[in-house]
Amino acid sequence: MTLPIIGITTEVVDGDHLELSATFIYSISKLGGIPLLLPKVEDKEVIKGQLEHIDALFLTGGNDINPATYGENPHPKLENVEAGRDEYELELIHLALEKDLPILGICRGSQLLNSVAGGTMYQDLASEYGEGLIQHRQTSNRDFLNHKIEIFEGTKLHDITGVTEMSVNSFHHQANHDIGASFEVAAVAPDGVIEAIESREHDFVIGLQFHPEDAFEFNEPSRKIIEAFINAAGKKK
Repeated sequence: MTLPIIGITTEVVDGDHLELSATFIYSISKLGGIPLLLPKVEDKEVIKGQLEHIDALFLTGGNDINPATYGENPHPKLENVEAGRDEYELELIHLALEKDLPILGICRGSQLLNSVAGGTMYQDLASEYGEGLIQHRQTSNRDFLNHKIEIFEGTKLHDITGVTEMSVNSFHHQANHDIGASFEVAAVAPDGVIEAIESREHDFVIGLQFHPEDAFEFNEPSRKIIEAFINAAGKKK
């Protein structure tokens, strides 16, 4: 049996080299998939060619999203935006959705999925969200599970994990605000910040504000999420 190929987006650092946390690669390769790194390109035919060689799309974290993507001006607390990455990944997402490929979006990946659907974002939680905000940009190690989330029954995420509560790691200062019409909220943090969204229209399109790739080796719900993603990719072969 041929293993499914998972395309993983990358970040350009200092303008001349790619960067990606190795845990994205390990989580796929150790749980039954073949990781294939996707560099940012501009030519749409090349992007189509990239998608022809993968069975699923893994949207990774990284820099802030350009607020022009969702029709807003930059907030004073907006941080570094990587030129061209949003445009590239938005094209990837549109094409992947047309092909009904499984998509798992992590952190900024979840935010891009929401932007495609017409949603909006908090550009900076600390200054925009209001009272009661818990820590979402932890300073502890990446494998430290910083806070709990509530997973809603009846969602795909609940079907996958089998739990209504799990502990997660958290490294973001932005978050989804208004959710696009084709998505629904699947999980929230104790302060109400959206932690997971999923498509109403596709078999497997899920966005997570946390990082199961850093916890899959010791946290069962995190492992189940990535396994379900790879299994969905396998069905596309």
